[in-house]
Amino acid sequence: MFFNQIGKFCKYYRTELLHLTLDEMSEQVQVKRTTLSSFENGRSTNYKHLSKYYNCGNAEQQLFFRTNLPL
Repeated sequence: MFFNQIGKFCKYYRTELLHLTLDEMSEQVQVKRTTLSSFENGRSTNYKHLSKYYNCGNAEQQLFFRTNLPL
């Protein structure tokens, strides 16, 4: 359940704040699309992906990420 909430948050961050498709994000962070999809859907618990989402944002987006990440 907890991993699912983090994944949903990352998907929201990617789509609504970064305005990136899954394919664009995959290309930008050099991680397979299926791996990111698994993470966003709570099927992967590899937390190293959090930094990839975070680092894609500008300072304002990163502040949103830090203050709203469901931990």
